[in-house]
Amino acid sequence: MGRQLDLNRMVLIGRTFREYHRMFSLRDFQDPEEEKILDAGSGVSSFAAEANSSGWNVTASDEIYSMSADTIEEKCAKDLEEVMKKLEAVKDLYNWEYFKNIPELKENRALAYKAFVADYAKEGNKRYIFAQFPKTEFKDKQFTLSLVSHFLFLYEKQIPYDTHAEIIQELIRLTSGEIRIFPITNFEGRRSVYLEYLFEDDRFKGMKFEIKKTGYEFLKGANEILIIRKEG
Repeated sequence: MGRQLDLNRMVLIGRTFREYHRMFSLRDFQDPEEEKILDAGSGVSSFAAEANSSGWNVTASDEIYSMSADTIEEKCAKDLEEVMKKLEAVKDLYNWEYFKNIPELKENRALAYKAFVADYAKEGNKRYIFAQFPKTEFKDKQFTLSLVSHFLFLYEKQIPYDTHAEIIQELIRLTSGEIRIFPITNFEGRRSVYLEYLFEDDRFKGMKFEIKKTGYEFLKGANEILIIRKEG
């Protein structure tokens, strides 16, 4: 096993609209504000808050949305401190261009989760939906585009392949257009072994898989998205 960020559990680390735009190559969509977008396993990213304030239609979904804003914020602060401390030992595995150093990264991550918390805490806000993948209560084809950020493949040690497959099956059910997953590497920056399993899985006959480079690479080697759509 190679060197990697040592995380034995999933952590609440937020990312911004700007990062999402680059990670998922959202420039591909001529009118993204016309899409009905699901951010699956969205955690504490500020994408939904920022996108909706700009007129987009984004729904965020995560199992943490049963928790209060205060509880989530407290966990975010603890997780961010833990991750930044562990990152120091493996910082050579990361590109320091988008972020110049660890303090700048920490500041950006804090801004993301604080923007999320502020939006999440608004009374009557219905864009944050409690969901426990792989089974959700979303309707068939409810969304035209589903995004999965830093959830599948990255945590291949924590999430077995069958669970990956079941989550992707659910995303196919509720998405009429594309599913985009970033990154497709593990924490070592190597393509997840689960990709080959997925491509050979008979459960996904009739689906087209495309791997595409993006304009975002923080973890070295993690610069590709997986795009899933129906063939034809």
